[in-house]
Amino acid sequence: MKINLCLFVKAMTGLLLVVFLSQPAATEPPVVAVVAVDFESQVVYRSQRPPGYAAWVSFFPGENGQWYIGCEEVSRPEQPLPQTSPESWFGMGLPMGYDKSQYLMEAVVLESTDNLETWQVISRFPYRQQHTVGQFGMARTQDGRFLRFNWACYALDPTVKTNEILSESADNGKTWSKVRPFVTDRFAYYPHRLRTLSDGTLVLCTPIAPRWGKGTDRPVRTSKRLDTDREMRMSLFFSFDEGRTWDGPLPIYGGTYASETDFVELPDGNLLFFNNSIFPQPGRQFVYRDGNRFVPGPLEKVRRGRVPETVCLLEEGLLVGCDRPGSYHWSDDWGQTWQRLAGIPKQGPEVYQPWIRLLPDGRVACTGHYGADNAIDAGRTFENYINLHTFRLQVNHQTKDTKIWVERDYDENQRRWLNSFSVQLTQEGEPLEDKRLEFWYVERYKPGYDSYHATSLAERMKAGGTLLHPKTDAKGRAHVRLPDRFDKITNPHLCYQLVVRFNMDGGDLDYKPFQTPQFTFYALAPLPPKLETTDN
Repeated sequence: MKINLCLFVKAMTGLLLVVFLSQPAATEPPVVAVVAVDFESQVVYRSQRPPGYAAWVSFFPGENGQWYIGCEEVSRPEQPLPQTSPESWFGMGLPMGYDKSQYLMEAVVLESTDNLETWQVISRFPYRQQHTVGQFGMARTQDGRFLRFNWACYALDPTVKTNEILSESADNGKTWSKVRPFVTDRFAYYPHRLRTLSDGTLVLCTPIAPRWGKGTDRPVRTSKRLDTDREMRMSLFFSFDEGRTWDGPLPIYGGTYASETDFVELPDGNLLFFNNSIFPQPGRQFVYRDGNRFVPGPLEKVRRGRVPETVCLLEEGLLVGCDRPGSYHWSDDWGQTWQRLAGIPKQGPEVYQPWIRLLPDGRVACTGHYGADNAIDAGRTFENYINLHTFRLQVNHQTKDTKIWVERDYDENQRRWLNSFSVQLTQEGEPLEDKRLEFWYVERYKPGYDSYHATSLAERMKAGGTLLHPKTDAKGRAHVRLPDRFDKITNPHLCYQLVVRFNMDGGDLDYKPFQTPQFTFYALAPLPPKLETTDN
C-alpha cells in the first residue's frame, strides 16, 4: 500500500490545527490581592521540666521598645502538692485529666530587647492559689509597671474572692502584689484581652458570668438558668491612669455569647471589636470614643469568611488576624468580609489561643502555644511550648471603596412617593458605569419578609421576594420600577422591604462589595394633606 506523503502531512497538519484550536485559551492565574512574605516561625520558650507544659500567652510591648510574652508553666514537683478538695474540684466542672492542683503552676514573663530575636525569662511567680493562672490579660504601663489579670474564680484557696483579679509588679516582675478589687465579687470574671491605646488608656475585655460554689445556687460552674437568655456577657473596663483606677463595666455584643474577643484602635480613636467565628454570631462592633466615654454601636454580622480570634490593623487600612491553631485571614473592608491569607506555610498547631501584634518595623507578629486545650495528666506524650510567627504583608492589588445611593421617586403633581427608585453606584464620588447591581424586594405577608430581623438575608432571599439585576448607565445610575399593582394598593399598612447590593461575591476584584441598609417603605405613600384654614 502506497501513501501520498504530502497528503498525509497536510491531513495531520490540519488535525493538529483543529486540536490546537479546540483547546481553551491559556489564562493567567488570578492576582492574589494580599500575600504573606518573609514568614518565620520561632520557638520562644520550652519548659525543661516534665511534663513539658508552657501555654496560654499574652503578648504586649514595653515602654522603651521591649516586648513581653506572658505564659503559664506547669511542672511536676519532686513531691506532689496537696490536691484540691472534692468540693472545689467538683465545682470547677472540668474533665478528667485537667487537675493541676498537685503540680507546680507558675506565671512566667519573657522579655525581648532585640526586636524579638531572643527571649529571656525575667519573672517566675508561683500560683498555688488557683487552678489556672489565666494570665491572658497583661500590660506594661508607661511608668514601667507590669499589670496581670487572672481568673480568681478558679481559686483553690477558698478565702480568695472572685474579684481579686488584678496584680502588679513595680520591680520588673521580681515581686507581685494584689491590687485592691475594683469589681464586685457577686460574679465570676475571666479576663481575656488587655490592650493599651495610643494615649495610654488601658482597655480590659472580660466576660462576666454568675459565680458558682458555696453560698450560691450553682454547685457547679457549668450550671445554667434556663429562664435567662445568655448569662455570660462580654464587658469592657477602662483605665485612664495606668491601671490605678478603672471605669466600667460596659457590656458589648448585645448579650450575644462570647467568652473571648479582640479589637483594634482606629485612626480616629474609635475602637473596632470582633466577635470571632468560634461563637454563634461572628461579626464586628464599633465602640465610639468621646473623651473618656465609650459608646457601643450595634453588633454587625460578618458577611463572608471567618472572623479571626485576634486582629491587628496595618497602616494601609488592612486588618489581619489569626485563628487557632495558626490560620491567618485578612480584610480590607473593616471586617465585613474576610479572606484566607496566602503565603503562610502549613506549620501544624503552632499558635493555639493566638495573640497578634503589628511591630514598629511593619512586620506582623503572632504568638501562641503549640497544641490545644490539652489535659495535664500523666499520660501526656507531647509538649506545649510557646511559638512566635512573624511575616510581612505584600499588597498586590488594592480594591476601591464603593457606595450605593437609593432615592425613592416623588411625583410633585400627585404629591406622593412612587413605587420606583433611582439608584446610583459610586467610587469616591465618581459614577461607576456598566455595573450589575442586585435589587431585591419582598412584600409584607409574603415569604422572605422579616419585621424583626430574625433570619439572615441569604435565607430570606431563598425563601421568597424578587431579585432584579439592573445595570448602571454612564452616570452610574439605574432605575427600578416595581409592578403596577403596588400603585393600586389601598391598605395604608401594606409595605415592602428592599436591599440593593454590589459585588457581594467579590467577583469584581477591583472594587469592595457594598450593601445598603434594608429599607422598608409603604406602598401607599402620599404626602399628608394640608389643613384648611378655619374661620373663627
